[in-house]
Amino acid sequence: MTFKEWWVWFKALHFTKKWYLVLIIIRPIVDNFYELKEISALASPLYIVGVLTPVFIFISFTSKKFPKKIPSGNDMPWAVFSAFLVFNCFIFYAIDLSVVAFGDLIKYTTPVLLYYYSRRFVQNAQDLHGILIAFLVSSIFPFGMMIYEAFNPIAIQYIGAGRGGGSRIRGGYGDIMNYAVYIVGLFLVSGYFFLKNVYGKYRLVIKPWHMLLIFGFVIYGLTQIKHVSTWTVSLTLLLLLLLHNLRNLKGIFFVIILLGCIIPFFAEDLYNAQIEPLINKELKVADGETDDSHAFNGRMSRWERYFEVWEQMPAFNHFFGVASSNFDETIIMIGAGMHSDYVRLLFLTGFIGLAFYIIFLFAIGMHYFRLFMPEKFLLIGALASLILWSVSTIPLLYAPFLYITFPIFSYALLPANRQKG
Repeated sequence: MTFKEWWVWFKALHFTKKWYLVLIIIRPIVDNFYELKEISALASPLYIVGVLTPVFIFISFTSKKFPKKIPSGNDMPWAVFSAFLVFNCFIFYAIDLSVVAFGDLIKYTTPVLLYYYSRRFVQNAQDLHGILIAFLVSSIFPFGMMIYEAFNPIAIQYIGAGRGGGSRIRGGYGDIMNYAVYIVGLFLVSGYFFLKNVYGKYRLVIKPWHMLLIFGFVIYGLTQIKHVSTWTVSLTLLLLLLLHNLRNLKGIFFVIILLGCIIPFFAEDLYNAQIEPLINKELKVADGETDDSHAFNGRMSRWERYFEVWEQMPAFNHFFGVASSNFDETIIMIGAGMHSDYVRLLFLTGFIGLAFYIIFLFAIGMHYFRLFMPEKFLLIGALASLILWSVSTIPLLYAPFLYITFPIFSYALLPANRQKG
């Protein structure tokens, strides 16, 4: 699918699908007005989009024009996990009718709706490609902002000496993860379209020579945000891309060219200037030079503190979630302040909910073996990004990341006859 073909396809879509693509494209612009929430929730485009997203999803679900979900056994573990998540959110926030509580309720439950919406949206490869191209278009704005901030920083965030020192940019966004999502997403989607061209003759938006330019953009973005977990995810995607290239002659040639450009000239300098300062604290923890509480950029001490609270709760809350515990710390334990989706989901959904979430991820990953090589990379790359980021960040609360991740998962669950294209 070329951009011209995408535009023809987009215009022919029914409203139940078209609004989602528009949302993907405008989301990085909307997110840039994050600070307006300080004036009023009603004045914040981000809050408005957050509220309208489930509204549009429910409208789509009620339309006869919106396709039905193609059944899959993998939906069961997600359904159980979702039930625990939604139950705990409603238990906790139903007693607080404030605007902030309502916003948190929507934010924490929207991933559930996005997954089921994606399962109905993605009926074939064309639907997947359409969503991925919309994401490529949306990436233009954040990368344009990053280039602009190289000369006129919008918001500079200074990093402590223990975290490598220096400064990083975040634009008008709430935090640098907004930039990180588009850096990783651009690399993942472009790598997929590149592999489609390598392994077959497709009319797609990314040509092989485009990858060198995109790789340069990705490296530039990583050096600007200085985020260790995003470096980890990006290097993992690079390794996966190289490995999935090696079964094709054109792919081998690209690997040689790419490594030839990186290793002699940039690898050592990038490590010394960018990566080593960021991971230095973790290396000291591993070597026993500093206390374990400093691990994961100091997040370990926060986790230890709230696990002590968790241990004081009844066993019921350990297995089913902490929403009904009546502890004052609960609002922090189930929110973004945990800086780890694994920890947050353990508190929010209990042992049972987290177990079914992990089962869901494992079941999705098993579909890797039935996919063609480019789709193998796309699936394992999305899954690896989600799994790695979840250690020290909260990817399930960053909607732009889910906009492509859940459609990728949905495509993997399709029967083989619908995955052609």
